[in-house]
Amino acid sequence: MNHWWAGLAPRERIILIIGLAVLGLLALWLLVVEPVVNQRTELRREVMQLTADHTWMQQTAVEVRRRAGIQRDNQPGVASAGGSVLTLIEVSANAAGIKAAMERVQPEGKGARLWFDAIAFDTLVRWLAELEQRQGLVVSQLAVDAIAEPGMVSARVLVEPR
Repeated sequence: MNHWWAGLAPRERIILIIGLAVLGLLALWLLVVEPVVNQRTELRREVMQLTADHTWMQQTAVEVRRRAGIQRDNQPGVASAGGSVLTLIEVSANAAGIKAAMERVQPEGKGARLWFDAIAFDTLVRWLAELEQRQGLVVSQLAVDAIAEPGMVSARVLVEPR
């Protein structure tokens, strides 16, 4: 290679060096800069689309809540927080972490009868208060029995929509 390079005229060497530099800059542009610029443009377009989707979802959510409120008022057997009593109880019990203590759930009239075994009394009372305050349900019957473990009870509860 050195022999070949040494055999070139100084003018040819300059032309080759400039050509290689231009080729290197072109390769750098095509392999690095252009993909980054294209990716940035695509990401900006995606952000604009997602922003528009988010704005639409917020506007639609208001309308959905308004319509859900109208439908809830017209449907018997559906609690005011939306959904059936059984669904509200199951979702709320899962969220409160007491579903495992729930022995049995049985529909009764427009409401549901629940049986709990070995549940902390404080946890049960907090959950029942949440059902009344947030889910629009009423505890119409409550029977609580203490068990051997301190603070733990077994309970039978009847919850109904307001």
